[in-house]
Amino acid sequence: MASYRYWVGILSCFLLFSLVFLGQKIGAVNGAEPEHHGETGLLLFVIPGFIASYLSSKKRILCPLLGALYAVPLCLLIRHFWLTPGYSLWQELAYAVSAVFWCVFGAMLYLFIRMVLHALQHLYQRERQ
Repeated sequence: MASYRYWVGILSCFLLFSLVFLGQKIGAVNGAEPEHHGETGLLLFVIPGFIASYLSSKKRILCPLLGALYAVPLCLLIRHFWLTPGYSLWQELAYAVSAVFWCVFGAMLYLFIRMVLHALQHLYQRERQ
């Protein structure tokens, strides 16, 4: 069962990361306004990491990391061959590495929220006794 959930975490992160990456590059999901000059859309990569960490049984940081790292070459190949590349390969690679960071940050955010809720639950149980 644990091995099954390990692959579910990696696969879900792979698929969600690819969808967010390609959605932003196509322009379907645009987090930044044109005059903003910032990439606030990178914050959307927190979602695949959060979900993949939830779906993983153990190794809740490793599964989102592996899923994102497996998705990066595929996304860059699709971007290069089937979509019109707007930036150089190095800029796209820097964007992808930043997206991997935010994905892993989403996994850590899930673990933090889980830890806080667990501590609150223990505190509530102590007050009831």
